[in-house]
Amino acid sequence: AHRGKLDGNDALINFATTLENTVIKTVEAGGMTKDLALLIGAEQKWMTTTGFLEKLDENFQKAMSA
Repeated sequence: AHRGKLDGNDALINFATTLENTVIKTVEAGGMTKDLALLIGAEQKWMTTTGFLEKLDENFQKAMSA
């Protein structure tokens, strides 16, 4: 986002902001890898790295098309 600000590139700012918000919302909804899940507790469900990245991609594609 900062690079976008320096260059006056609104598309890059939008991309970076949307990606950051998507990651936050995905984790808040319970989608996370084991390392993060263990910080919450032993009973927290978790995803593989590949599963997490696929979920991020799915959510990011939805956010970018909205």
